[in-house]
Amino acid sequence: MNTNDNNPNTRGPEDELPEALRWQLRAMRRDAQPGNDLWPGIAARLQAQRPVAKARPRWLAPVSMAATLALAIGMVGLWRSEGGGNAPVVTPAKATLVQREAEGMTLQYQAALREVDSGQAPMELQPVFEDLDRNAGLILQALARNPDSRLLLEQLRRTYARRLALAQRLAYA
Repeated sequence: MNTNDNNPNTRGPEDELPEALRWQLRAMRRDAQPGNDLWPGIAARLQAQRPVAKARPRWLAPVSMAATLALAIGMVGLWRSEGGGNAPVVTPAKATLVQREAEGMTLQYQAALREVDSGQAPMELQPVFEDLDRNAGLILQALARNPDSRLLLEQLRRTYARRLALAQRLAYA
């Protein structure tokens, strides 16, 4: 096998140019400057292609931001007032990261449960639902006593996931 086939950087005797031809090719190379500056023409064409942006009033951005903030606050207030029996967990002002995560998880769980809950569960599954709900309450109480427990947070996540999975099976069955 020829080693020139595998490596494109190696040259064989058949690839060599004659010495006179190489000197002629070198002599043909010349650096040439353009006759005139090309940039003004290119810049003019780019400027012509750029769409002209209409100037927006300066007051529009702050007003729209304030309206969005007012809408978000109103929606949160409406959502909390519709909570009914599933009141969100209220954490103290100096809540730890784990407590805030547990509160957020509880709010998401309650919202997801409202989406899939089809009403009354069958009698044979009612004790399971009550047990999962009771366990979630006990875990939340334990988190109030031990606010930095990641183990309790993970257990709460698993309990919520089991309860939601069971409710989804009933809703989609």
